[in-house]
Amino acid sequence: MQFDWLSDLSPALKAQEYWKERNYQQEGLFQVVYRPRRPFAISCGAGLLAEHIRHFRFSPAFIQRMGQMTAGGGGSIFTESFLNHLQRMRLRVNVWAPPEGMLLLPGEPLAIVSGPVEQIYLLESAFRFLLWRSSQWATRIASARWQAQNWTEEEAPVAPSSTFNFDGWKIRAEYIGGALADDILDTIKEPSRPPDPEEGLHPLDQDGLIQVRRAFKGQTALGDIWLTAAQEELASVSRTQADLRDIRTGEVRHLSITRFQNLYQPVLVKGHPVLSNTRISYLRQRTLKQLEMFQGDHLEAFPRGFSC
Repeated sequence: MQFDWLSDLSPALKAQEYWKERNYQQEGLFQVVYRPRRPFAISCGAGLLAEHIRHFRFSPAFIQRMGQMTAGGGGSIFTESFLNHLQRMRLRVNVWAPPEGMLLLPGEPLAIVSGPVEQIYLLESAFRFLLWRSSQWATRIASARWQAQNWTEEEAPVAPSSTFNFDGWKIRAEYIGGALADDILDTIKEPSRPPDPEEGLHPLDQDGLIQVRRAFKGQTALGDIWLTAAQEELASVSRTQADLRDIRTGEVRHLSITRFQNLYQPVLVKGHPVLSNTRISYLRQRTLKQLEMFQGDHLEAFPRGFSC
């Protein structure tokens, strides 16, 4: 079955409110939030989002279907002027997300989104079903492997075939999270929890996290330095020393680093997908290498917090 993007009308209704108030050009900054019920999250679904944007259009058939939707009194839910606007609209949304299979710590979002607020709300279902759910599924599987300290494979198993629908996305995410083909067949029908109110798409103020620099000394990860927009503008790419205030303890941690990795990479630039297709067997290997890097005590003691 193909997912019905209009099964939840709330994103389109939010967008229409911005249109009615002539705020459709208002720019906004948002996060896609996931609060894992585990000590970490695995980023997943960015490739699906890029693929969705490559193929999704407000086609005449789609617009006609929206126009036929009626409220309780019989009137159309969506106005003709709004539907005409959708037909003319060109996406200008920017999305940054960590590479799929990347380990994220609590407080680190699945994506940073900027652009016209109306357009961001139109993509809300895509963020929820492609990013949030994919990350939830991948995290559940990866957490089981992390707890069992089972993060090595002699050879990656052949990726199971998947389709661009609800079940296919779950198969893909669980494989990236480290599940074997037989395990996926056993878990594919397990229900997924809905996002909590504080999860999903949420506005971000100017002092919020928009980039994470994972600091390394050699191959060892030392800490996650959180940056606001203002801090990222000033952050030098050649620094070998950095300080962060640990979000858990409030203590300032000094890091001597040899390199860093910016976790959030472009997925959409002004509505155009820029993420290249990557074999999911490679994404799976990234997950397992991340689990090995953050094994045991290293994860529990790993500092994270805003640059200071």
